[in-house]
Amino acid sequence: MSEDDEVLTEAKRKTPTVLNWKSLQKNWNDLSEWRTFLSSTPDRAPVLKPSARPAGSSGLFFYRSPALDYSQIADSWFPDRNKTFKKKFVTYLSQLFSILIESELHPDETVVAEADGQEVHSFDLKKISRNYADHNEELVRRGFLHVLGLHENRENKKIKMRRYGVPREILLKGIERVYLSEAEKTGVIKSIRVSTEPDQTSPNLDPLCQYYADTLRRTTVDQQTFDQLEIPVGDFRRLYPMVVRHQQGKLDLKISPTEDRLHSVYLHAPKVFRKLLRLDGTKPMVEGDVAGSHFHFLLQEMTDTDEREQMKKDLISPDPYMSMCGNPSGVRREDLKQSSHFFKYASRANRSSGMTEEKAKRTEAPSWLIPYRERLFFRHVSEKYPTFADAMAGKEIFNHDQMSDFSCGVMKRESAVMVQAVGKRCMSEKLVYLPIHDGFLTLPEHYDRVCEIIVESFQGETGSTPRIKRKG
Repeated sequence: MSEDDEVLTEAKRKTPTVLNWKSLQKNWNDLSEWRTFLSSTPDRAPVLKPSARPAGSSGLFFYRSPALDYSQIADSWFPDRNKTFKKKFVTYLSQLFSILIESELHPDETVVAEADGQEVHSFDLKKISRNYADHNEELVRRGFLHVLGLHENRENKKIKMRRYGVPREILLKGIERVYLSEAEKTGVIKSIRVSTEPDQTSPNLDPLCQYYADTLRRTTVDQQTFDQLEIPVGDFRRLYPMVVRHQQGKLDLKISPTEDRLHSVYLHAPKVFRKLLRLDGTKPMVEGDVAGSHFHFLLQEMTDTDEREQMKKDLISPDPYMSMCGNPSGVRREDLKQSSHFFKYASRANRSSGMTEEKAKRTEAPSWLIPYRERLFFRHVSEKYPTFADAMAGKEIFNHDQMSDFSCGVMKRESAVMVQAVGKRCMSEKLVYLPIHDGFLTLPEHYDRVCEIIVESFQGETGSTPRIKRKG
């Protein structure tokens, strides 16, 4: 008897009622269906299947798994439901999976090593389908959707926030782009929730925020470039309402009281929004980024002097993430960067003792089961910085609120530099400067001077020198 059969037999012995046995049998059938899918469909390498944009289509596209026939799934799972219900389920599954697949891909469209999932607001899911909760429950029960996190909204405890992810086993079967027609794009636009709230910018701004507001009011979105964007549907669903509010002059600009970060429409939108901005109608802006910014503000967590001085050297290297980890062979820089977020802010709870990254892949277990010390970045950085790594592992971060409190402390220190110190100097020198958390927007002719100010500000605050990378 196999291990799985033994589990089923034991479960059957402990569930004597007919109702419970029927439920268990249904779950077993679902598991068998899932294993049949996995065994019958080979993995694809590379994961992304090449696809050309059809003539006459819009630039909007879904990511989808060609291994799954969404219509066949609807017919199989809901044999007693009408065609309208099944059609709406297919639409919902297409959009949800595309949104979640986007979060599992690096910028070069390769699959991330450690999945973090995507927090999707229930209001947005409801715009796609009123039956979203039932659909999600069915997808989770059958193994086609993972719930990676659940916590209360800190501002409204009645709101439950869920983070979803597509099982990695599905992603490895292959991904392809499916482009929408212009009519289908119009349908997506109609389903997008655009806030009608008035501008949340205070009428009584302090001088620094007024400087940021005045700069933003000089910017417009290049409409022609926006209309011609080739963009996944999930990004578009987040981008479109931000473009509308910006074009309406609603900046929603404020300084957050929890992490002192600047908040505004241009910061809440997908990154592509920044490439659409034009100053005074015609001038494109350039973007800079401080590589490994948060690690500058974690230097104070380093009690070993030698480790701290070495970290300063790594942070000014051509690639801080690779340098911090000792330039490991066979490891992608993008995977290390992704995993570094877990190193900084993930729960330290040991969810599955003995689970490793390799074992998770071998047993097809979700990556969120990997314990903190077994994650990719920790394993490599701990070899070079054992004292620092142990100190980070010892942080009391076991729930969302604790994670938020620690991350907000780091963000406050970062904002003191990027929003306050750098902003005030750029304002006094009449430079164009808009902070983007660990980066910034400016004009090409102002870029070098802004970088000098950022370097001087970091040196004064953290004692370290940042490496600034120009994007685009």
